[in-house]
Amino acid sequence: MKLLLDEMFSPAVAHALRARGHDVEAIKAHPDWAGLTDREVIALARREQRVIVTKNLRHFRPLHAELIAPDAAGRTGFVFLPTNYPHTTADVERLVAALEAKLVEYPGDQDLANAETWL
Repeated sequence: MKLLLDEMFSPAVAHALRARGHDVEAIKAHPDWAGLTDREVIALARREQRVIVTKNLRHFRPLHAELIAPDAAGRTGFVFLPTNYPHTTADVERLVAALEAKLVEYPGDQDLANAETWL
């Protein structure tokens, strides 16, 4: 699977995962993605067939429920992190290892389509 890291995550996480051979993009690494609404982030993820990694449960959980409803657009997956999951500079390696474990667990491009998993 390919990941799209929401704006709260450092591009260093994406860089470390790419160095390990994974296809990962960070919103913060692309100036033209700055300020995208949550729906625009979902549209971007759908276009690029990426799973969104986020701690923004308040907004993305309800949007995900809309996406997987009968007759909805769907095809977007999520890796949710609890809001208290640490993601400071000191925690980058821990986050990278946890995300890499998910990438190994779900290797196919569609493994999390219309689904979610948690760190």
